[in-house]
Amino acid sequence: MGQKKFKLLAAILAVILGCAAIGLIITAFIGKENNPHLIFQGETGKVHLKEERKSTFCVGVSASIADIYPYTHNDEADAVLKKLVYEPLICINNDYEISYCNAERVTFQKEGREAAVKLNQDKTFSNGEKLNAVMVVKSYKWFMANQNAYTKLLSRIVDIRAAGDDALVFTFTGADSENIKVFNIPIISQPEKNGEAALGTGAYSIDSVKPYKQIVLKANKPYNGSPEYDTVLIKTVDYSDMKKLLKSQDFDMFVFNQKEQGDVVKTDKAYDIYEFGKDTGWFIKHNKESKALGGAIAKLIEGHQFFDKIQTDGIYSPGVISAYIEPNYYSMLSNASLNNIKTVSVAHDYSAAATGIYQSLEKKLKDKKVKCSEKTYGIEEVPEDFEEDLLLFYGSYKQGMTRADNKKFFKENQEIDAVDFYEFLEKYFASQNNITPISKDTVWVAFLAGRDTLGLVE
Repeated sequence: MGQKKFKLLAAILAVILGCAAIGLIITAFIGKENNPHLIFQGETGKVHLKEERKSTFCVGVSASIADIYPYTHNDEADAVLKKLVYEPLICINNDYEISYCNAERVTFQKEGREAAVKLNQDKTFSNGEKLNAVMVVKSYKWFMANQNAYTKLLSRIVDIRAAGDDALVFTFTGADSENIKVFNIPIISQPEKNGEAALGTGAYSIDSVKPYKQIVLKANKPYNGSPEYDTVLIKTVDYSDMKKLLKSQDFDMFVFNQKEQGDVVKTDKAYDIYEFGKDTGWFIKHNKESKALGGAIAKLIEGHQFFDKIQTDGIYSPGVISAYIEPNYYSMLSNASLNNIKTVSVAHDYSAAATGIYQSLEKKLKDKKVKCSEKTYGIEEVPEDFEEDLLLFYGSYKQGMTRADNKKFFKENQEIDAVDFYEFLEKYFASQNNITPISKDTVWVAFLAGRDTLGLVE
């Protein structure tokens, strides 16, 4: 199978990944031999499926299927559905790469306060009805009028209006890098009959939903292309007996706990294991009054060696936004020096993780003849504004981005195309040098060997 075949799986993956951190979306696959996410390769000879099982792809989710409206929850099941059934305007994978789905183009305008959307005119819903701007507006208005997991995100929108059959204009409450995520919300068409599932533009449509049990998807005939599987099942995983779960081979993919279940999955040998970075991790924020220090500190802690000394979980992250983004923060930094710097003050919470990072940084600075001092805060007391030179914090890059940063980013990057958005944002962080990445949390996902190379859509 070619590179295209990896895209669905990857997206489905976003599914699950997104799950672990709610809404986290995944990376596009490029092939095992050069895939940075593959950490263990299973054996196809260990896979034994009944003939009727081969035409069904089964996704295991850890969160229960709450009701008959799974597209409103922004959880694991919803992440799968956004790839297979309810395609959004754009797809954002776990590596923060963006691809177009129902949109052909999305461009930010007016210094980030507006965005123009051009629709993909080849898209149709599962009943054969062609996608148009009015239907997209109706879909967004439905989500905005009903309480759901996207309500807070949608509150960023002031207005959505159709500007022709295949064009829309979104107006936001202000310039913010998070605005791009409003385009990653499901596009649905409400059915004519009560009790029927909403329609989507994906390769599959919902056949049935049984709350707390499973969702059954069937191949969508109007879709361009032939899906690899006749049926996709989304089912809740029972992790109580991992050996039984693995032996059954009922699931083609599922997320699992690295520490508690990693060894048993490897020993079984029937599953490939992929590791994906999450949104959260450890960062160093630089005081705006000490900006010159930022580059020097970044060069001091760059690389796996510093990370390996401070953490046993997660992965080293050379990028602010993602551990896998290219080009990344560290690759774009210019040379910097600690010359003429005699002291560095550091603020951090009193957790063991933060203390460990501080102690390793202190040693690095001491080796450079720089004296280090610290100020500790309670975990709930870490300030947004701080007097110290550096602040160690756990969270996502968004917490290190101020309102002024958002305005400046859009002002410096006019008419940004959505597919370039995160590359430009990473470059912005490198140019401002006000936040340095240390690590990212991770999630492990098992794929039944030989079936992780099959995509459901091209």
